Formats: sequence, structure tokens, C-alpha cells
Amino acid sequence: MFNFVSIDFETADKYIPCSLGLTVVENSQVVCTKNWLIKPICFPYFHFYAQRIHGIHKEDVENQPEFNALWQEISPFLENKVILAHNASFDINVLRKTLLHYGLSKPNSKYLCTYQLARVVWNQSEKFSLDFLCNQEHISLNHHKAESDAEACARLFLRQAEILGVENFTQLKQKTKIRLTKV
Repeated sequence: MFNFVSIDFETADKYIPCSLGLTVVENSQVVCTKNWLIKPICFPYFHFYAQRIHGIHKEDVENQPEFNALWQEISPFLENKVILAHNASFDINVLRKTLLHYGLSKPNSKYLCTYQLARVVWNQSEKFSLDFLCNQEHISLNHHKAESDAEACARLFLRQAEILGVENFTQLKQKTKIRLTKV
């Protein structure tokens, strides 16, 4: 059985978060999905393209806490957990850079990329994007809404594990050679 947390950040600019979606999976079942709006460190600046993609504007976050004020609430979800993300290098870098900016400690966690895994599971696919794969696998997705992306990532991973016939991360590593990486 799989226990993990999937995450997705939406950003105001580059690696500066304005939203975090998180889904908790216990015993291979989605148990909760959460979302936080975050006042970005670059406030009030938002890159026009980012706003166009996720629809979050400065008015949506001007009265929200910055990431450091949310970390005490968020960190228990991540500490000593396996973290999944689709294109994890991006989301983990957002997390790392934001923690570094605020002088906060990284969680003692490991992560895995569902995009990287998708390249193994569906190696003949023309695309590996979250929206393409969710459509292909009939997984509900409201793309670029952090909580929806996080939950879709969790469900996509459970589908990947089903296709591979694996029931834990040890079996996954043995079958795919993809390993968990320290945050």
C-alpha cells in the first residue's frame, strides 16, 4: 500500500509560489486535498503569463499570509513523507527556494516525479503532460488549479502503480529503476 503526499505549486513568477495544492494518500486511498493561497514575496508583482495560466491575481492573495506564516501548518504534511509531483523538479525547486528565502528547514522527505514515471509506464505516448495523461486515463482535472493538479497527480500515480503491478515504493524502484530523491 502506498502512503504519500502529492503537491502542486502555482507561481506568481518563476519559483515564487502564490498557491499550493496538496493531496494526502494513505493505504493507496486519497484521504484529503488542501489548498493554500499564498501572498508571494514579489507582491504585488505577478507575471502576466502566470496569471493567464492559473487565473490567480494580486487581488486574490493581497490579504493572504506569506509562505513562512503557513509553513507551520504545511510542514507536518510533508515531514518524513514521500512527496510526489508531476514535473517534480519544478515543484521541489519552488519549495526549496522558498524555504531558503525564509530561512526555514527543508522537510526530511524524499520525492518522486510522476512525469518521469509516465515516460516509463506509457513509453509510446506522444505526450506526458498532466492534462494529456489525465484525459487519457479518465482522471478528473481542473488544470492549473493547485488542489486539482495535486489530486490528479496522486490519482495518476496510483494508476501508474496499478499498470506496473507494484504495491510499494521498493517494488516500484525494482521494476522501474526510478528511485526516491531527498528533498
